[in-house]
Amino acid sequence: MIKDKLRNAKNACKKIVRAPKRLLETIKVNCHRNSDIVDMIDLAIVAIIKNEGQYIEEWVRYHIVAGVQKFFLYDNDSSDNTREILEKYIRAGYVDLIPYPGVAKQLPAYNDAIAKHRHDCRYIAFIDADEFLYSCNKGKSVRDFCNEIFNEHPNAGGIAVNWRMFGSSGLIEKPKRGGVLDNFLYRASENGRGNDCIKTIVNPRKVYAFEHVHYPTYIYGVHSVDENGNIVDGWNHPNAEIRKIRINHYFTKSKEEWIDRRKIGKADAKDRTKIRSLEEFQLHDNNDIFDDGMLYYVDKMKTLNV
Repeated sequence: MIKDKLRNAKNACKKIVRAPKRLLETIKVNCHRNSDIVDMIDLAIVAIIKNEGQYIEEWVRYHIVAGVQKFFLYDNDSSDNTREILEKYIRAGYVDLIPYPGVAKQLPAYNDAIAKHRHDCRYIAFIDADEFLYSCNKGKSVRDFCNEIFNEHPNAGGIAVNWRMFGSSGLIEKPKRGGVLDNFLYRASENGRGNDCIKTIVNPRKVYAFEHVHYPTYIYGVHSVDENGNIVDGWNHPNAEIRKIRINHYFTKSKEEWIDRRKIGKADAKDRTKIRSLEEFQLHDNNDIFDDGMLYYVDKMKTLNV
C-alpha cells in the first residue's frame, strides 16, 4: 500500500515537472501542422539490439517486404557478427547501425531516435528484434495500413498494435535449417497469454517522449488508437479480432534458444543479473493455433534483391 502511494506520488511529480515542456512541444507541432517535408521516409523501425546475428537478416528482409524503408538499429554492446551480417543493408541504405553501449538503454535509444528523426520519418515503429509487423491482408503492406489508419484518425499520434504470441512449436533444440518464420508456426489462442499487450507505431511529430517501452507520452490532445480507431491508453488492450496489423511475437522460440538467449537480460532493465526463468518459458509456450501466414512472405523474401 505504501509503495503504491509513493509510486503514484512520484508519477504525479513527473507529470508536473514535464508539463511546461510538453505544452511547448504541443505548440510547436500545432504551429507547423501544415508543413510538408520533402523526401520523408514513410515507415521506419527503431529497435535496440544485442547479439541478434543469427536471425537479424531474416528480420530486416521480412520488414523490407512488409513495406519498411529504414531501420535505425541501436547496437547495445553486441559481441557477435551482427555488424558483418548487416553490412550489405547498411551499404544499400536500409540500415543505420548506431553504437549504443551501456545498461538500461532502451528508453534513451527511443528518445534519441524521436529527437533525430521527428521530421524525416512519417511513421516509426518501436519494436524488438523478435517482433514482426504482420499484415493480415496479403493485398496490403504494413505501410499501406499505417497510411490508411492515420489518415482515417487525424488525432491519432500512434497505432497500438497487438501481439500474437508464437510458441516453440514443440521444438526442444534450435532448428538446423530455416529461420524463425518457417519453423515456428503455432501460436497462442486469440485470448492467450500476452496477446493483450501492444507496441506502437507513431507519428514522431506528435510524440513528447517515450517513458514506457510499449507506448509513448504524446503532445496534448493526441492519443493512440487501435486499427478500428478505438482509443488505447497504456500497454494493455484486449483485441480478439485483428483484421489489419498485428505483431507476431516469437518470444520463446525453441527451449534451447530460450535458455541460451534469456541470459542476456532485458534491454530496459538496470539489473542484467536477473534472467528470465524456465517457468516463464512454460507460461508462454502456447501452441494452440496453427498459423502459417508468414510462409507467403518467406517466399516473397527469396525474390528480394539486396
